[in-house]
Amino acid sequence: MSIKTTMTGSFFRSEKILSLLRDSPTGEIDSEFHEDVLKAEREAIRDQMHPMGQSPGLNWVSNGEQRKSGYTTFLPNRFTGFSKTERALPELSEEFFRELAEANPIIVAALRENSPLSSAKITDRLTYTGSELAKSEALDARGLAKKEGAERIFVPSPSPGVITIFYPNPGIYKDHTDFLFSLSKELRKEYTSILSVDGVDLQIDAPDLAMSKSIGVKWDKDFYEAVSEHVDAINEAIAGLPTERIRVHYCYGNYSSSHLLDPPFEKILPELLRLKVGTIVGEFSNARHEGDSVILRRYVKENGWPSRLKYAAGVIDVKSPFVETPETVAVRLERISGIDDIGPGRTIGGTDCGFETFVGMGNVPKSIGLNKLSSLAKGAKLVGE
Repeated sequence: MSIKTTMTGSFFRSEKILSLLRDSPTGEIDSEFHEDVLKAEREAIRDQMHPMGQSPGLNWVSNGEQRKSGYTTFLPNRFTGFSKTERALPELSEEFFRELAEANPIIVAALRENSPLSSAKITDRLTYTGSELAKSEALDARGLAKKEGAERIFVPSPSPGVITIFYPNPGIYKDHTDFLFSLSKELRKEYTSILSVDGVDLQIDAPDLAMSKSIGVKWDKDFYEAVSEHVDAINEAIAGLPTERIRVHYCYGNYSSSHLLDPPFEKILPELLRLKVGTIVGEFSNARHEGDSVILRRYVKENGWPSRLKYAAGVIDVKSPFVETPETVAVRLERISGIDDIGPGRTIGGTDCGFETFVGMGNVPKSIGLNKLSSLAKGAKLVGE
């Protein structure tokens, strides 16, 4: 059985798109430049379907988040309750900054002095107003996928929990639980709008399920207690929606460091498997988490695997300039597809994370990224040979 392939959301943005996003006061490109956005999204889809000009490439593509400056930075354009002038920073631990400084002292200085993570301050309870924008984005994705002959396409949207990382509660909500489940109720409107467009899937970006421990987000409760609530919040937001068209991406943060602060995979895996979705998208290629496949095998042997669930295993490291060979991809995929209860039919080859999660914050140039996707497509075909 052939292994399907996909990627994780954000793709490289052109200079034109970067310029429009930097000039945007909302984090999202205005409808005045719709044709520029469509051109960029079409190019992103083509690059995923035909990396390095090869055919076939990836089976399950994204619109590349071309109209947004980041996977959370566009939210003030789709919610009321944000300040137009005041900014706030996420509350991250000093331990995280020390770990990051070991490998990236320049990035640490940038984060402290003029942080790209600075975002609009919450001044009132957030109310979602972006249904038309979400549906329009999904309609554009469907139209482009049809023109290009894409097998499947997804549109990313943030999880309730990841919003609590980048937009700290300034006392508007009584506690973290109130904040989280209020967001869940509002985000359901976005998820429903995306899924109302037949032929378009939804990816919920949920790095809060792992990364929030790595970066030391200051909530009012322990990470492991919080992550269970975060899973519940996602499940509540998608209740009654088509499970097979929903995927959730967890990750430990798209940054280079030792990642010694990451939560152990065996402690978050049971929570990930409570997600009532069709596909989980996660990390299995970088040096810190490639061995998680051993933990996965052990867990499945002891507990089994949900028959409804597929695993889009990251076998491409988006943080490293090393280009994986097709054979490396095949070896990594076989570690997952060789687990009896998962098998090739429930295994998808993917990337650890997106290529450009925020404007100008990619880890590798596009030329390397395309070579990586080429290896992904070729390597998936080697599995089982």
